[in-house]
Parts: sequence; structure tokens; C-alpha cells
Amino acid sequence: MRTHVIGQDTLDRIRRETDLVALIGESLKLTKRGRSFVGLCPFHKEKSPSFHVNPERGFYHCFGCHESGDALKFVQKLEGLDFIEAVRRLAERTGIEIIDNVSDAERRQQAEARRRSEELFEVSAAAAAYFERMLREHPLASLAREELARRSLVPEQPTDSIADALQAFRVGYAPYGWDGLSKHLRDSQASLQAAQKVGLVLERKSGSGYYDRFRHRLMFAVMDSKGRVVAFSGRVLDEPPRAELSALGLEAPNESADKPAKYINSPESAIYRKREALFGVHQARQAIRDADRAIVVEGNFDVVSLHARGQKNVVAPLGTAFTPEQATQIKRLTPQIVLLFDGDAAGRRAVRAAREVCQRVGLTAKVATLPEGIDPDELVRTQGRAGLERVLGSARPLLEYLIAGVLDSTFQKDDARGQAGRVKEVIDLLASEEDPTVRLLAERHADTLAAALGISDARTFEGLRAALRRGLQAKPEAGPSLPVASRARSRDRRTEIGLEILGAFFDFPELAEEQGDEIASLLEGDSAAAYAALRQNWNAEAGRDAEDLLAKLPASIHAFARARLAAPKHQKPEDARTELSGNVRQLKALVLSRETKAVAEELGRGARDFEQETRMLGALFQKARERKVLASD
Repeated sequence: MRTHVIGQDTLDRIRRETDLVALIGESLKLTKRGRSFVGLCPFHKEKSPSFHVNPERGFYHCFGCHESGDALKFVQKLEGLDFIEAVRRLAERTGIEIIDNVSDAERRQQAEARRRSEELFEVSAAAAAYFERMLREHPLASLAREELARRSLVPEQPTDSIADALQAFRVGYAPYGWDGLSKHLRDSQASLQAAQKVGLVLERKSGSGYYDRFRHRLMFAVMDSKGRVVAFSGRVLDEPPRAELSALGLEAPNESADKPAKYINSPESAIYRKREALFGVHQARQAIRDADRAIVVEGNFDVVSLHARGQKNVVAPLGTAFTPEQATQIKRLTPQIVLLFDGDAAGRRAVRAAREVCQRVGLTAKVATLPEGIDPDELVRTQGRAGLERVLGSARPLLEYLIAGVLDSTFQKDDARGQAGRVKEVIDLLASEEDPTVRLLAERHADTLAAALGISDARTFEGLRAALRRGLQAKPEAGPSLPVASRARSRDRRTEIGLEILGAFFDFPELAEEQGDEIASLLEGDSAAAYAALRQNWNAEAGRDAEDLLAKLPASIHAFARARLAAPKHQKPEDARTELSGNVRQLKALVLSRETKAVAEELGRGARDFEQETRMLGALFQKARERKVLASD
């Protein structure tokens, strides 16, 4: 089957017909400023607005975090969608029919695949609603409510924060018995085959029909980033008294039966991949953006409990270690995380495993240390939000936490082999660090390591310091990049003027049509390449194709172009034209001056060469006379 490709004409039309100000204005307040609109950036926390939206170009740019793009990019970033999903979302918004390059047969297959997926989403949503109703109505749901009460998750009022959290996470109760959900789905004419595909029901081994996977469990709905129910996690509850079961006509379990698992999660399906699932990501997405960091915990109750106490930027892996796919979802919202795992050995192992994931995705991680035997849920219940904030406030960078873990390990300080082993572990941690600025802290770590190992002898200490340096040399360091201000100061004046000339064309593309090849002959390097791309690919009629233009510009021009596209410097074309003329004159003078200087240097070099050759000839003549090859005067 061929790759699904949406026609370029369709993409261009979606970009052209999407009102970017109206779209972005649904998520943040925008105020008109010149030819652009400004507001507080939705992608990072800021107090002064630096997020610019240019409706003429269909382009946005944040001068704080440097996020930029068009309508499709904004929807992708804000809602965590892939490109095709964003296209469909905006096409539906603008009433544009999606036209792609697939055959009718392929289109029918795709429509059938979407229908099957929608069926799975629908049956999952129906099950979530059923579990929620059972938590309110079923006679045995009191045991589920007791479990919530044990964790102080009983709302005092229907509108308080705990009630909001239970509703946000669609907490419910899977009834005791074999087929409560199966009967409900059959009676409501939902597809039991779809329910089987998402793991809600299982086919009976003898006879016909289905029975429930989740029975007598406290239920948590797992949602994707769009808020659609894709799976469930069910926690075991205490067994009801046998007399109560008998009164309800329910069969008591065999006393010799195995103890049920504490948690049961849905199996993977067409709409659920546990490596990609991040519990709470839909509920936490705006809080993560506002705080510009995500808190990663281990359990469902940790997420719900912290959310109910006002700490809403919290997510958790579901039945798996922290994966790159989950980290990528977080990276779309923030580049910073705090790992708040349990303080036991398993929690420490989870922190170590998370380091490689964070490095691969580009997350900056800190670790908040919990007291031994206490999880985040218990911490916030017993010490309140203030206790949680103290723990989060003491979070250490991940590398520092890992080094401290090595040094806190039990060993005898007079054990040379043990000391050498700890030094080797620290060197390995430092050498595997991706960030060169962090790796350069070897001197500080040498002091810490010496103190922890009880090294006070100066000679031994210097040997330790040398060992750390050698370990760091095992991985080449990336060359330091100049700060933005330094790069600007060191930029060639001709390049600076060239950028300002390009800026006039970004402000008013029609000005490029007025210019001939003269400017192309004055510009050089990336500025010349950018001018050629601009004249060839952009004009007043196609002024919205900003992303297409950026793809054709040299990478060194991108930062300048993004800023100028979102926030034009000139409000009127005559102002841009006046500045353009002045910059062209300056550039001509600069070029002429350099050419004149080059000619003068060449002439000077020629004169110096002539003088040197004359001296050399004179020396040769003198030697010839001395050897009587030539007669003297």
C-alpha cells in the first residue's frame, strides 16, 4: 500500500484559509501591535508577552523560547498531534475536503480503518461511563469508595478539587461478578467484538458469549493526549463479606484461588501502546506548559492524589519503565522534568534507567528525593502541598543525584579497591554525560569525591583529579558556541547590512519584485542564497507560504527570518523602501571600499615583491663579483 500523502494544493489552501489569529486566540489573549498580535507564549512560562502572530504571513514566533511556525505547527505543538492529525483538524475547521494521492481502493481501506478505530474509541468511552455510574450506584462500590477514602480522596462538595480530579481521571468501579460490563454493552447495542479488541471483555472458553476482564476493581481511565479513552487500569479491592455476596446473588470466590494481581492494565490494542501511553498527559498538559516542567511519578494514585491537591503538572508511565516515546510527549510540552520516584531500591533503579531516555530525547532532568518508604501520594496526604513543594524544591540535577548515589554506597574508606571502584563509577558517569558544560565540572566533583572517600593527602588528591581529567578525555567535548550577543558583535558588517536588506523583503515581499540583479551582486554567502530563494519562491500573492520559504533558506538565516516574519519592523512599504535604499547605498560603498583596499593591497604586494626581487638580484650580483664570475666596475 502506498504512503498516504495529502496534496500540496490542499495543504496550501488549509494554511491560506485558516485565520491564525482566531485559531491562536482561542488559547491565549492576543493584543494588536503594529502589523502583528502579541500575547503570553503558550509554550513556556513568561510574565511579559513575547509571542508574536502575523496574520498576513500566517506565522507565529516567540522571542522567548524561539518556537515558531504556521497554523499546522501550532496545532501539532499545542495538542500533541502528528502532522496528518493536525491537517485533518484544520481541514475540518475550515470546511476543506482532504484531497490526497491515494486510489479509491486505498481510500476505502483508510476509511474502514478509521471506522474501526472510532468503534474502539466509542466502546472504551462507553465502558468508562459505565464504570463511573457503577461507582455511584453499585451496592459493592462502597469498597471502592473506602479505598478512595483511605487516600483522602473523598470530595466534601461536588465542586471541590478532589471531585474535579476524580472526574478528570474518570475514576470508576468495575462490578463484582463475571459479566456486568458485557451485559451493559450488549443491552446498549455496543460492539462486543470491539470490546474484546481493546481487552474489556474475553471470549468464554466453553459456550458462547463474553465475560469481563475487570471485576471488583477501582478503575482509572487511560486517555491519550486528545482526551480519548484508550485503555484502563484497575486496582484490586478488599473482598466483600460472603453474606453480602450471597444476598446479591453473587458467587463467592474459591478460598484456594490465587490472590488477584494488585493492578491489571488493558492489553495493547490498535488504539493503545503502553510504551506510548502516559497516564495523566491530557489532564496535565496545560499545567505542564504553565509551570514549564513536568513531574514524573510512578503510580496512578500518585498522579490523581497530587492533581487533587493542586499539583497538576504530573504524569506517570503505565505498566512500563519510562520510555523515549513517553519522554517525547513531554518534550512537546516542556524540556524540563523532575523525577519523583519512590525512595526504595526500585525507584533508584528507575531513576538510573531514565537518564539514557532523557539524554536521547533532550530533556533536562532533576531528581526529587522522597523519604524511604514514602510515595508521592502519602507525602502529599501527610505533609500537604507545602511538604511536596519542599521535596520538589530540593531536587538535584540527575547527574549530581547519580554521583551522590555512588558515593553514598556502603564501603570501607580504607579499602583501596572499594575507593578505586567508586572513582571508576563517577568517571564513567561524567564521561557519558552529553552536555559538555556539565562534564567540565570535574574539578568540583573531584572535591566531592575526595571528601566522600576520605582522601586528605594532597598527592592522592591530585592523582584523583588527574584520573577524572583522563576519564573526561575519553569523550571529545563539543566546541563552545559563542553567545548570541558575541556572534552579533563579531558578525561581518557586510552580513549585517545584507540581513537588513533581506528584512525589508520579509516585511514587504513585493519590494523584491522591484529589484533587479544588482542586489544579488552586492550580497554574498548565505545572504545571497537567501535573496535568490526569496525572489524565486515568495511574492505578495504567496505571502503565506512562510514554512515553505524557510525550508529553502540557508540555516544561518532561519532565526532572523522567523523573527522578522512574525514581527515585521516596518508598518508601511514606503518606510521599508526608504531603509532598503539606504542600506543598498551603504552596501555599495562598503563593497567599493573593500575592492579599493584589495587593489591597493595587491599593488602594495606587487611593489614589495619588486623591491624584494631587486634586493635578491643585487645580492646575486655581489656574490658573483666575489667569486670573480663578473668583472668588477
